[in-house]
Amino acid sequence: MDARIALPELMYLSPTTREKAVAVAQELLRSTNISPREAVSKAILIAKNWAVKNVNRRVWKKLKAVEKEMI
Repeated sequence: MDARIALPELMYLSPTTREKAVAVAQELLRSTNISPREAVSKAILIAKNWAVKNVNRRVWKKLKAVEKEMI
């Protein structure tokens, strides 16, 4: 992990979400003129939204599978 973005906020994320946040933060630092703290904050929000969508999609697929079994 890059030393510039090793912040305590990242420690509260799951490993997959943390990896996504680090990747997004690094991309933000490369592409925009933004401070490292702002990049990490924005990346954490993006990664959390990604994780929620991912979980919701998996739950939706499981519910659909159960619904098909019941029919």
